[in-house]
Amino acid sequence: MTRFRRRIASTSEEPTKTDLNGATRKLVELVERARAVGREQGPLVPVEALVTIERDSWIWQIVDREVLDSLSHRLVFESDNGKRREILMTSCIDTAMSAASKIVELDGGCVLIETLEP
Repeated sequence: MTRFRRRIASTSEEPTKTDLNGATRKLVELVERARAVGREQGPLVPVEALVTIERDSWIWQIVDREVLDSLSHRLVFESDNGKRREILMTSCIDTAMSAASKIVELDGGCVLIETLEP
């Protein structure tokens, strides 16, 4: 088991002040360590939320198999840099068109409507 270093001063002395150069050096070291850890971890994988919390209400994101089977279209948002992100799925083309036009009206960008394989 590793031992933890004491981070609280054992004596009450004047706090150590860091000048601009020292603060910059510490920040650069912190950023370098964060990037090194990120490289070791590899690429991140998006994970969909199972619950959405809004104010005092929790909305669980669990869907019945029957609902999944009835879905026919998927809306995919394509950002300016070409990245694609699935937004939602609908059960008919009219709902998909309505949702896509509202999203484009509010946010701009490109929303693709794809049919789901039967």
